[in-house]
Amino acid sequence: MGRSSCSGLLLLFLLLPAAAAEFETSVNGEERLTVVESGTNVEFVAVVPANASVEWDFGRDLTGPGSRWNDSTNVTQMLHAAGAYGVTCTATYYDGSSEQEQLWVIVSWEEADNEPDAHRPLFVALAGAELFMSGWLLWQTWRLKEAKVYL
Repeated sequence: MGRSSCSGLLLLFLLLPAAAAEFETSVNGEERLTVVESGTNVEFVAVVPANASVEWDFGRDLTGPGSRWNDSTNVTQMLHAAGAYGVTCTATYYDGSSEQEQLWVIVSWEEADNEPDAHRPLFVALAGAELFMSGWLLWQTWRLKEAKVYL
């Protein structure tokens, strides 16, 4: 009796890790959350048993019409728009049961450094010319009014 209970425990011990780690997902190697820059390829990976199916829900069409849903275990998407993306992966097993995991991708976008304004000198020159011309016209109008010369 001691021998059968020991082999039963050994069998349970060998099967337990496989049952606990049936469904795992990652995004760029991270379990739940990753931060990437705009225009970076993001890889979504699902590890499931051979008799299970996978369905990714990206929440919206990321790379064109029909790209919201995907049933591959490895999916690569290029994300351009800055923001937070919630991605759901659903594993459906042969017995009809299913599991879901939520992954998050945060896409950052940095603005370009402030470059010198190439049009500023032109603007200053035009504004100065307009001020000069306004002053000149005002002076001419004042002279004509003083001389009482009307056209």
